[in-house]
Formats: sequence, C-alpha cells, structure tokens
Amino acid sequence: MVDTTRLVKEIQEKYNIIGRTEELKQIVLAHAVGKNILLEGNVGVGKTTLAKAIAEYYGSNDSNFYRVDCSEELLPHNLVGYFDPPLVIAKGYVEDSYKYGPLALAMINGGCLFINEINRMPESTQNSLLTSLDEAILEIPKLKTIRAHKSFFVVATQNPAAHVGVTVLGEALVDRFIWINLNYQSPEEEILIIKQESNLNSGNADKIAKISQNIIQITRESTSIRRGSSIRGAIDLATLVNQYDNSDSSKNWVEASVMALYNKIELEEGSLTQTKKEIITNIVLAVLNKSDFQ
Repeated sequence: MVDTTRLVKEIQEKYNIIGRTEELKQIVLAHAVGKNILLEGNVGVGKTTLAKAIAEYYGSNDSNFYRVDCSEELLPHNLVGYFDPPLVIAKGYVEDSYKYGPLALAMINGGCLFINEINRMPESTQNSLLTSLDEAILEIPKLKTIRAHKSFFVVATQNPAAHVGVTVLGEALVDRFIWINLNYQSPEEEILIIKQESNLNSGNADKIAKISQNIIQITRESTSIRRGSSIRGAIDLATLVNQYDNSDSSKNWVEASVMALYNKIELEEGSLTQTKKEIITNIVLAVLNKSDFQ
C-alpha cells in the first residue's frame, strides 16, 4: 500500500505546490502501479508544474526530464531518433551514426518523458509510442532494441478546449494512459498562488491578490467571453499593479488588466457589441466597485 497522504504532502512542500491534493494523490497512485499519466486541463492549470514535480520527486533531475512539444510537424524521427546520413556514409549503421530522440533517451537513461499537448501529435507519430508505453520496448531498425530503464515513465497533457491543429488520439494510445483531470483551483488557493508567484510583499498584498483573482474569475463566467483567463493572467496582473505607486487607482487597475489579460481571453463568436478592451474595463470597474474592495 502507498502512503498517499504522506507522499502528497512531501511533494507539495518540496515544490511549493499549493493545493492539488486530490490530483496529486491520483498521480502518486498511478505512478506506484507503473502507469503512464495523461493530464487533461485548460491552459494555465499547472499541468507542466505537476509533471516536473513528479519527475524530480521520483528520482529524476533536469537532465532526466525530456520534454516534447507537439505539433503537426512532429514526425516519428523527431521523437525516436534518426541516422545522420553523413555519419552513416562514413561509419555505417552503427550507434555513433544515430541521433537519439527524447523517447529513446528517456528509455535508455530513465526519467520522465513529458509530452506537451499530445493531441497535437500526428497519428503516425502516435504509433511510435505504442510499444514503448505498453511493453517498455523500442525497436530501432538496423541498430538495436531498447529496453526501458526501470525509472522510465511518461506524463502527457492535453487541452480539451483546443480546436486548431489537434488530432484525435487513437484508441490504442489512449488505452495506455491513466486519465487525470485538472480544473481551475478554488479562489482561495488561487489567491495564495498569486501572492506566491507575484512576490507580493507589500501591505496591500492580500487586497491585490484578491482583486486580481476576482477579475479573472469573472472572465471565466462572462457570457461574452468564450475562454476566460487562467491564473497566469492574475499573476501578471498582480505583478504589474504592484509596480504602481498607487495600487488603489482604478485607472491603474484598468491599464494593468488590459495589458495582462488582452491576449489571455477569447471572445464569443459574433460578440461585436464590445471590444476586448471595453469588456475587460467593465469587469475591472465592476470588481473595484464591490463593497468587499472598498
């Protein structure tokens, strides 16, 4: 049996992770039984942060954390490796002629292969993963068969809201992962994260963090906005506001909010009555006018 409570607490303390107790428990359980992990969640919910923390906690370091950012241009040789033609001519099909990709390196050296946005990986490249995930074996034609190091494991992420440049994951690939969902954290936890990540040390730290969180919360609930801001928007906003001489000025809050959130929200299609700037401005003024923030 795995002492999940102790392990989760250790991970939270060691890597300054606020909350995510339930998700970390699920990750610890999945890793304990040797399963690969698929973290699903919107942009900015901390998928990469959790993946790196788990990778390091289970004995890896930065040199044993292999990251792959997926796109339609990610071909099998980018993931597995390839023979360098000039070296093949000079030396033949030997190991010195082969350039290992991140999948092969993670299997040889051990550690975590982190696949970011796996649903952007082309189907042909997805197929390159199957035997590695299922049997911990990777066949490299004309070279050798790699049997994975005992510490090799895979953490992948996907954003369910992404629509452009995505590929449906094959049933055979999905079947080899344990699925863990990450939603936005509670307002209370997000406020603590904002204070931590924005380095808010002034006397107004609580107020700045609370207002920043409330603003992004409303962007997620607004009927005019298709995709609201992640906590990154609040961190950027709080960091900017903290630099003003007067953090109580509504003019400063509006200016900082437009700067921080303009690229982090998407309006609903056909929403032509107001611009992004106007929508952000109205949200900020509504928050500032609440009695809680007087």
